[in-house]
Amino acid sequence: MQNKFLFTMKIIFKFFLPLFLMLTSFMSCETTECFSCPYVISNPHVELGEFEDKHKFAGMHFGLFNDSKKSIDSFTLSFMLYDSEGENPFNCSNCIVSKCDWAMSSGAAIDFVINLDHYISVVPDEPYIVDFIYVREIHYSDGSVWKDPYGMFCVMEEHE
Repeated sequence: MQNKFLFTMKIIFKFFLPLFLMLTSFMSCETTECFSCPYVISNPHVELGEFEDKHKFAGMHFGLFNDSKKSIDSFTLSFMLYDSEGENPFNCSNCIVSKCDWAMSSGAAIDFVINLDHYISVVPDEPYIVDFIYVREIHYSDGSVWKDPYGMFCVMEEHE
């Protein structure tokens, strides 16, 4: 009787317990949807001088394409700015984070401008270089949220 019990326990620990642990470990996996980028950023660049009512001295211009099947209510953009020598042009951090409350339907492409006037104290001779630009967070009209807190989908400039 005791041998039968030990034999049963060996089978459980050798086969069923590892199988059970393996199956339950996959229960927490997410779909690959979080690994795909739901947007496309195009042509990020800084323009100097006055531009419509968007900025008086400098602004970061870019296009955003909503590549998801959902409508966007708002998004938060993050990017860094450098001068022509690759240095921080400001007295404070050169990492800019901007929240944009703008509705975008699925498949829409919209051009945006972020005002940089309150970051600069002297108008530069050359436009700043935009680097490490990405969307940190997207709020959709259905209440769901997509996040990229570490910039996995950032667009980076190649500096020489």
